[in-house]
Amino acid sequence: MMTTLSSPHDRFFKAVFGRTEVAAEFLARYLPPAVAAALDWATLRPAKDAFLDPELTQHPADLLYEVDFPGGGTGYVHVLFEHKSYVESRINLDLLRYRVRIWEQCLNAGHTGRLPAIIPVVVYHGAKAWRLSRRFADDVADVPALRECIPDCVYYLIDLSGYRDEELQGAVLLQTALLTLKYIFRDDLRERLPEIFGLLRELEQSSSGLDYVITLLRYLAQGPSTERLNADELRRLATTVLSGGGETMTTIAEQWVQEGIEKGIVKGIEKGIEKGIEKGIPVGESLLLKRQLTRRFGPVPGWVEAKLAGAEPAQLEVWGERVLDAPSLEGVFAQP
Repeated sequence: MMTTLSSPHDRFFKAVFGRTEVAAEFLARYLPPAVAAALDWATLRPAKDAFLDPELTQHPADLLYEVDFPGGGTGYVHVLFEHKSYVESRINLDLLRYRVRIWEQCLNAGHTGRLPAIIPVVVYHGAKAWRLSRRFADDVADVPALRECIPDCVYYLIDLSGYRDEELQGAVLLQTALLTLKYIFRDDLRERLPEIFGLLRELEQSSSGLDYVITLLRYLAQGPSTERLNADELRRLATTVLSGGGETMTTIAEQWVQEGIEKGIVKGIEKGIEKGIEKGIPVGESLLLKRQLTRRFGPVPGWVEAKLAGAEPAQLEVWGERVLDAPSLEGVFAQP
């Protein structure tokens, strides 16, 4: 079952943090140091869809990764993302339900021995302050004689509004995503966008980088930023900054002016890809395959984004041939 991502926040979050390299850098940087040091982030990989519970559809932007302990051979840790653009009063209960479902799936898959550790992470960028307890026991009636009967588990909260801009660091994709999420509900978004767009100039003009430009511009064009920044202002800011970012970025900016936000983004990327192909630059293969997958199976989940971003041209060709007759999205990427 594939959950439809109706919220622009959910779509943006999943498109960005569904990229394994972005998620690994984000977790390593923003989890408590002791927790981050206990995991081997080079082994981070998307978990199988079977671990996701279709009944928990109120959290469509959840992502689940597997990651090993340093040294290997000791099992694996599941990392669970919860994306919230508002304060969810029952987040502790929802996260506990997720953990139970994941453990059940592990047992159904034949897991033996002690259950794997699960690290729940809540990423928050809402306008209201997060005042909820991170401890499950605080949501249960406190009867002193029964305290040992109550699960005493916590989740890690990453509240982007609590970070200064200079603390939101990382590679271009991560840094621009965090800054955008931080300011998307704020009135000073207009003042921050030139800096965010300026960072995009550092992106390699590969298919992966161009995919991200599409993702970011569409989020800004569809999200609550439109309440603070109209289409003309957004187009003007983007074209002014992107025009200095190389030939492909300039093409995107110019086409955006001519065609408008939605059509211009796509047409600008397509023209940029055509120019890249003319020069022998291998851009666009994963973008084309992503469009084919979306047309056949609907919006692609994060694990597919991650596979496409890191695939070699020969592998993309194999998957492209399977799109025509594969019975499911999983069938396209199944091992031979």
